[in-house]
Amino acid sequence: MSNESSNNWKLGIFVTAGILLFITAIYFIGVNRNLFGSNFVLRSEFKNVSGLKQGSNVRLSGINIGTVNTIDFVSDSLVVVKLLIRKDVQKYIKTDAVASIASDGLMGDKILIISPGTTSTTIVKDNDMIVSYKTIEIDDLFSSVKQSADNAKAITDELVKFSAKMNNKNSLLTKIMTDKDFASRIDRTIENLQISAQELAKFTPILNNKNGTVAKIFTDKKWSNNIESSITNLQNSSHEISIFTTKLNDKNNVLSQLSSNDTLAISIEKTVRNLEKSSDDLIQFTSKINNDENVLSKLTNNPKLGSSVDSTIINIGKGVDELREIEAAAKNNFLLRGYFNKKKKEAERQKR
Repeated sequence: MSNESSNNWKLGIFVTAGILLFITAIYFIGVNRNLFGSNFVLRSEFKNVSGLKQGSNVRLSGINIGTVNTIDFVSDSLVVVKLLIRKDVQKYIKTDAVASIASDGLMGDKILIISPGTTSTTIVKDNDMIVSYKTIEIDDLFSSVKQSADNAKAITDELVKFSAKMNNKNSLLTKIMTDKDFASRIDRTIENLQISAQELAKFTPILNNKNGTVAKIFTDKKWSNNIESSITNLQNSSHEISIFTTKLNDKNNVLSQLSSNDTLAISIEKTVRNLEKSSDDLIQFTSKINNDENVLSKLTNNPKLGSSVDSTIINIGKGVDELREIEAAAKNNFLLRGYFNKKKKEAERQKR
């Protein structure tokens, strides 16, 4: 009997302890998930929850303030997360608060972090929607590290190629570091560039002078119009010159024949020689004209002889006019009219 009662006592103690443990576990789970306190709901939408699950902690400023209640699809590219949050922290969450998903430690579970707003003073209400922000995930970091490693490998490969080129005796850098003549030429080039820069610095104030030509080109409309018209004229002139050069290059052109046709060149050479002889004869003729004993010299210098020649020419002109009158009278004479008509017809036949 005593053994049976002791077994009953042990069983009762065991059952009681189990019930207490169960109640304690339920209590802690309820406290952790805000099942026994006053709560309110917030919502936030994400394109990717990145492993967040129902029951995950919600933190504000590093403190657990609630849990993830549900995760539901809104569309094929959007998910809405409902948060169950303690009522006593509602006053610390403003309408411009931002929700983001992070990891609890380097490789821990996913948690949802609420960043408090900074500009708004309005407190969120039950079932309000707050904006979300996509944080950098571990996978993104690994991908970035991998890309950086690949880039580093490519850089090292290029450095190896570059060092090989530097060790080449005919390389430019090798000549700069070892060839004194080449280095001195580079020094002279740098000195010339410095001198050019100094001269350019002296020239820039001239350019900036308001009364200078360059300033007028950029500011004075009349100058710019004149320069524009000059450029147009130059373009037209260049066009005319191009037309002229094409004509010069024409095989049938005189200048082209002069440069290519030997017979024409010989003919022109003969003509030049003839002109040279003619100029010599002209010199002799002008010297004779300038001789005082010459008739032309007397005509130009002797007034009496000049007036006599003038009167003679006048008389000759009168005689010619009288001969024309006699010829006209003969044509009208009935005895000689047939002769002149016959002569006129023969002349017309010859023209045909």
